[in-house]
Amino acid sequence: MLTEYARLDENAAVRVPDHLGWEEAACLPCAGVTAWHALTGGEALAPGQSVLTLGTGALSLFVVQFAKTLGAEVIATTSGATKADRVKALGADHVVNYSENPEWGTAVRELTGGRGADLVVETNGPDTIEQSMRAAALYGQIVLLTTGNPRRPGIEISNAVYAASLATIRRVFVGSRAHFESMNRALTLHGTRPVVDRTFGFDEVHEAFRYYESAVAFGKVVIRVA
Repeated sequence: MLTEYARLDENAAVRVPDHLGWEEAACLPCAGVTAWHALTGGEALAPGQSVLTLGTGALSLFVVQFAKTLGAEVIATTSGATKADRVKALGADHVVNYSENPEWGTAVRELTGGRGADLVVETNGPDTIEQSMRAAALYGQIVLLTTGNPRRPGIEISNAVYAASLATIRRVFVGSRAHFESMNRALTLHGTRPVVDRTFGFDEVHEAFRYYESAVAFGKVVIRVA
């Protein structure tokens, strides 16, 4: 809500964790809750299981942080060495460069000793679903966040790839107030902070959107209202 004032029902609000500032709290309602729901809303993720997250967008970075909090082994994909180092510093155990490894699903299987990832948080949908399916463990989980884009209106999975993993696909769109509150309890317990790349003033809205559109950010781009 890019506005100075908004009228909301009190039930639409949750308490901000005490250790976070307003700019950090602004990162939580969409990307944070979606990542938390992706990891906790389906079959329980057991400590020691593996989680694959795609890219280094704000949601994927939340997945890295939350998956480590839940005791998982985390594998991330990215396209550059600098971002690979930063996502490792955030907690990722392994990083696969998808530019150098177009068949990165196979690389994920190699990192997991041939087993595959127990849970894949699929953020790109049509462009990456086949590789995500290749990366998934037998009867693993794929949390699908995106189902179409301007180039591809829907997802397609070949029979051969799907038959190899028999993974369950679970569609997720953000989450509930209960997800939000349980996430906030975890944030408070572990002192976790969202990754904020850059904060702009309210009079710098156009610059903020142009910066966000450039896709160079590592973490959230925030606009400070006041």
